[in-house]
Amino acid sequence: MNKYRCIFLMGIERALEYRVSFLLSMLSAVFPIIIQTAMWNYLYGHSDAAAIFGYEHGQILMYTLLATLVSQLTSAGFEWEMNEDIKMGGLNKYLVRPVSYKWHRFFGFMGQKIPRFMVIGPVAACIIAAARFWKGLPITAARVFVFVCSLVLAMMLNFYIFYCIGLLGCWLTDVGKLFGTVSIVLTVVSGGIFPLDIFGGVVEKIVNILPFGYTAQFPVNIINGRFGWERIGIGIAMQAGWILLFACLGEALWRRGMKRYVGIGG
Repeated sequence: MNKYRCIFLMGIERALEYRVSFLLSMLSAVFPIIIQTAMWNYLYGHSDAAAIFGYEHGQILMYTLLATLVSQLTSAGFEWEMNEDIKMGGLNKYLVRPVSYKWHRFFGFMGQKIPRFMVIGPVAACIIAAARFWKGLPITAARVFVFVCSLVLAMMLNFYIFYCIGLLGCWLTDVGKLFGTVSIVLTVVSGGIFPLDIFGGVVEKIVNILPFGYTAQFPVNIINGRFGWERIGIGIAMQAGWILLFACLGEALWRRGMKRYVGIGG
């Protein structure tokens, strides 16, 4: 494990290598928060109902703030590097070294999240404390603990989703153009912009079955008190199940992809 520990530490260094870029990427989350907060304040301010779409005012504000931060924390980005490795032959050096390419990407991905967590963690803690004492939401230490556990699982699930997407480069000439579209679509269907269960009915059932909502919407709804403990237990099991499924899919894609990989360049 020593080699993967080094990869993890390199991921931390890499995230801090370009500090201005890192800070700008963090500041980019401010503008969606401002826009959505203003929108929800307007809707609730002009409505006599205590809750809209099943969310109380405090719950929807907390969702808006935390969903944006969670999306920032679970976002991938390494799929571009995977495409470059496959396309340009950079994958060759991993095939001849005693290191697993998947675990190399995984520990590098987790390492790059540490600086983000150091910034997002205190902000999220302030939001949770304000929601507890100002809005009176039922936030307990147990919910915070389960929220953190669910957040780690969400990061792992998002990693495996994008790892599988990155491996499509073994079959397609250049999947770089696909990544931007996929990233936007997954941000929306994960609930990273607004909670999808506001549509209710069939849409809510689909969100509860598909894996994407478990990378953003599910962790946030744990901490804002919308889910009971039974629903939380089912959601944690769904997260673990989807991680296992995508991990197996990634292994299958890797084995089949290596039969097609040419290894030119590098």
